[in-house]
Amino acid sequence: MRIFNLLLVGSFLCLLMACGGDQSETPPEKVAQAEEVSEVEEVNPNFQEDARSSEWVHRSMQKLTDVIVHDIFSPPVASRIYAYPSIAAYEVMRQDNPSHRTLAGQLNGLTPIPAPEQGKVYCYPLAGIQAFLQCGKALIFSEDKIEAYQQEMMAHFKSLKMPSDVFERSIAYGNRASKHILAWADKDNYKETRTFPKYSIPTEERKWKPTPPDYMDGIEPHWMKIRTFALDSAKQFKPLPPTPVSMEKNSQFYKETMEVYNAVRKNKEERLAIASFWDCNPYVSHHIGHVMYATKKITPGGHWI
Repeated sequence: MRIFNLLLVGSFLCLLMACGGDQSETPPEKVAQAEEVSEVEEVNPNFQEDARSSEWVHRSMQKLTDVIVHDIFSPPVASRIYAYPSIAAYEVMRQDNPSHRTLAGQLNGLTPIPAPEQGKVYCYPLAGIQAFLQCGKALIFSEDKIEAYQQEMMAHFKSLKMPSDVFERSIAYGNRASKHILAWADKDNYKETRTFPKYSIPTEERKWKPTPPDYMDGIEPHWMKIRTFALDSAKQFKPLPPTPVSMEKNSQFYKETMEVYNAVRKNKEERLAIASFWDCNPYVSHHIGHVMYATKKITPGGHWI
């Protein structure tokens, strides 16, 4: 009987120890189930609409403009920097708009960008902006400014809570498209013209010459040698020759000269404001006595955009 009681007390103590023991040890199969539940993504079902309504296309264009101003590109070069990223973004984002025509076959030398994978979901606004920024970054000097902005852009699109595979796939597609456009841009003869001789000052009176006070060089004298986007060549639309120089009062040159002279005399402040507005020189020098300093301004391409 005493042995039986001891066994009963022992069994009871073992039961208490089992109930009061460490409860943190969970069976492996339940741990796996718990981890699987914790890894489920929180997805926003409206992420596509939220992405389309974003202003990031416009903001990206503004960022590229800021860098163009910072790096002081000439107007023709700035126009090239705007063109290729814009084409890249359009060609990507039109994949979500079948009614929009591709520019491939319409622009000289442009072939279709790689097609997205069939049956896969993409966020085309994200892919388009990535393509825009990757192209823009390759055409400017201050790459770090674009890269910092890209991080900001990616953080925004991640906050829309799209599926992670859609995010990664869209970024990858934007990169593929930008490589295609940049390979096309690389064949437009721009790099070759960087090694051509500078503008040589002519002796003829009618030819352009550097003017005081800065005596700046002629801008892009070899630009006509770069591949056009839609024209057959730079010779397709030749400008009319300038008005013959003559100070005879009945001459066309004299009439045009007096028109400018009188326009400046009347409403001088307004005319100066208009002239300043349209002075799209990326590098403007200011002269006060013997002191000269320069300020940066937007170029014509950015002005029109």
